[in-house]
Amino acid sequence: MDIDVSVVVPTYNTSQGVLRGLESLRSQSLSRDRFEVIYVDDGSTDGTGELLDAEVADEPNFSVVHIDNSGWPGRPRNIGVQHARGSYVFFMDDDDRLGPEALERLHHKAVEDEADIVVGRMAGVGRNTPREIFQKPMSQGSLRTHPVLLSTLTVQKLFRRGFLLDNGLSFPEGKVRLEDHIFMLRAYLATDRVSVVHDYTCYYWVRNKGFGNISFARKEPAEFLESIERIFDTIEEHVEPGPFRDHLIAHWLRSKLLGLYQGPKFLRQDPEVITQMHRIGAELVRRRVTDGALSRLNAFARLRAAALTADDPDLLRPVAEFEEDMVHRTRITGFRWEGTELVVGTETTLQRKSTGEPVEFVREGESVYWDLPEKLLAVPAVKEAAEISAQLGKPTYRAYASRSDDPSVIKLPLNAEPREEPGAAPDRIRLRLTGSMRVDAATADHGGPIGGLWWFSTRLVIGGLGDNHTLGPDHTSAAEYTRAPAFIGSGQSARFVNPYFGSGDVLTLSATGSWRPLRRALRTGLPSTVSRTTSGLRVEIPLAVHAADSGALTLTCTADGRAAVSASARVYAPQRHPDGLELPVSVLSATVPVASGRGVLHLGVGEGDDHTPLGLDVYWTPLGRRIGRAQGSLARRCMVTLNRRMRRAAGRLPRPLRAALRRNRGILRPSGAQTADAEQHAADQADAADSGVLTAQSPKR
Repeated sequence: MDIDVSVVVPTYNTSQGVLRGLESLRSQSLSRDRFEVIYVDDGSTDGTGELLDAEVADEPNFSVVHIDNSGWPGRPRNIGVQHARGSYVFFMDDDDRLGPEALERLHHKAVEDEADIVVGRMAGVGRNTPREIFQKPMSQGSLRTHPVLLSTLTVQKLFRRGFLLDNGLSFPEGKVRLEDHIFMLRAYLATDRVSVVHDYTCYYWVRNKGFGNISFARKEPAEFLESIERIFDTIEEHVEPGPFRDHLIAHWLRSKLLGLYQGPKFLRQDPEVITQMHRIGAELVRRRVTDGALSRLNAFARLRAAALTADDPDLLRPVAEFEEDMVHRTRITGFRWEGTELVVGTETTLQRKSTGEPVEFVREGESVYWDLPEKLLAVPAVKEAAEISAQLGKPTYRAYASRSDDPSVIKLPLNAEPREEPGAAPDRIRLRLTGSMRVDAATADHGGPIGGLWWFSTRLVIGGLGDNHTLGPDHTSAAEYTRAPAFIGSGQSARFVNPYFGSGDVLTLSATGSWRPLRRALRTGLPSTVSRTTSGLRVEIPLAVHAADSGALTLTCTADGRAAVSASARVYAPQRHPDGLELPVSVLSATVPVASGRGVLHLGVGEGDDHTPLGLDVYWTPLGRRIGRAQGSLARRCMVTLNRRMRRAAGRLPRPLRAALRRNRGILRPSGAQTADAEQHAADQADAADSGVLTAQSPKR
């Protein structure tokens, strides 16, 4: 059988982690005779090559090629392509791993779309990965029509081998920074058939400690800027002058060239190094970057470019410090359920990381500026670039979710309204965004229901300056009160979804199947009822739970020293919500086949390992059975003693009075309870109509 996919893996001194990637290749769902793996060891000195030789000696279609050290992955990848037999080539790094269905899904997408390049969804393990490109599918994509492709310029992708050979696409060899960008730019420019697998995590991009990850090695400014100029050369060679060329130049100017002058790494540089970086970078910008490209930068990138070209290297540090000190904080203000959607209220402000004080902007007439140090605003070109009037009212504000078993992220709907507020002085203003994030528990996972544990974050970008914030640690008391679980779906397929504040108060949405949150749901203040029927005890328990549809679960009833009796229960929403209650309300209803008796029955939900006590007991009293909070053994003994004394006292009453008491005992039961006949009738009606009505009346004590 012909080989469909050749996986090319350059290796160098990664014996500590290379086997994890190998195991992920062995576990591929694609038939073993349809793909091959070619390791190209670049002269490892830690035994990586020998380790792989031993591991794959008996593996069909797995091989190891040994070469002298070339210093970088470019030459090993080129040699791997030369050895490849597959219709498609996939480039993988030796310290990363694949999802089990990665090769099968990538190949299927390539054949289906007749694609030259297929980008599989990536997840970062200890490092950031692109987000926007994996939020929806793509077919027939190109750089001109899909600029989001510029967000993924690493080579861990599937390529049609004929496409590589026909276009003479190969990697720069030797120690060349941004060699993947140089390769991907040429590849993207050579095709309009790029596809994306957006709904399955194909590639886990791992940041290891102590080995691998060339991209985290220290950058020599001269070498790095030389590679950027090489990219500029490629753009000018293959793209006509005009907006598209300016767009491409602006991308690498912003993300790579100007990116050298930001972040903690830059701020740790010695002044002499910053002076050298300033000289080389400023000269490159003046020589190669047109005004058209500069005009396409975002507001803060223009500010950094102005500081870089202002002939004073001392301006670069305060710009980087200002950027590093600005963060946003999102407070959760409340929860509510709308159908299958959890709506999370949010309020977001900008803060100084160093002081916690609000970030302010400076208003001068009709213009608004970043609140920069006076040293920067004293430079005319820098002050001109510091104006942010147009961008202040148009922030980019997004919400993302990730789940416990997959670090890839999913974009969520987030609506927010920005508004200006007065600052500490008449010429100062602040920004606040109020809105809501929506999580559709039935479709959020790329059209499917959520499962496992989910966490959430927001990203706020103003004028190109932005950061990420984890939701949860900052929340109001109203958020804690309105937090309630929900049943999503119907019958046995219903999912129980619960929002809570987990470790570190991080907002977590659980769809693990645990019933423990139902104990907290017993807080409506509404009465639970129990009545005798011909089939057993009918139990109805109000819960602070949203029921998007009628869910099903198992209710258990256990008497001391006896085996549990279980029954199918349903959770449904009443026809009318109780007046004056902010929480969602549903009813857990079941008929448990238990014999008559006077003991205490303990209620729970779930079976086996999933069984969870509800913390509710069914008590026998002379006035009928009732449901109350589970009590300790001492309290139960007191209740038994009290019941015995009440029966003895009742037995000493005159016979007419005892008869009257029996006839009218319903009026002495707690408010919300009914006589047996009336309760049976209501239960039958509820079964027929699959609904009921509750009131917010509290039980009398």
